[in-house]
Amino acid sequence: MAAQVVVVANSADASWDVLIKVLATLIVFWFAHVYAGVVAHLGDVLDDSTPTWARLGAAIHDGLVHSWGLLLAGVIPLVVLTLGVLGVIRDSTAIWGTLWAAVVVLGLLGWLGVASWTARPLRGLVGALVTCVLGAVLIVLKAIVH
Repeated sequence: MAAQVVVVANSADASWDVLIKVLATLIVFWFAHVYAGVVAHLGDVLDDSTPTWARLGAAIHDGLVHSWGLLLAGVIPLVVLTLGVLGVIRDSTAIWGTLWAAVVVLGLLGWLGVASWTARPLRGLVGALVTCVLGAVLIVLKAIVH
């Protein structure tokens, strides 16, 4: 999401424009992620006698279950952009705030991702820092380009 904000914010100064474009992109990426999950699970054999419609239903279910996080990760940054649209904060503040909110979300996801396979807090911190650095690099790119 941060990468999309960087790209869109350079071509649109108003947070309304950025919000619409980022939201549309988020939805398209989510649908693509769900579709990829469905295709990946179509070959799962539940049982040789399982009808095609049941296999398709199971694949759609798996695609949806494994893709909800993509939408969830976009909620906080979209809320910040919405504050700009509503005039609660300036457009430039909303765009920069969205980028920093995305960094925080990336850090949290990095922590949770690493914590899911190890109980060592230091490794979780490294995972959070690595994903935060990715977001910070995008912010630096925005500063350079803008």
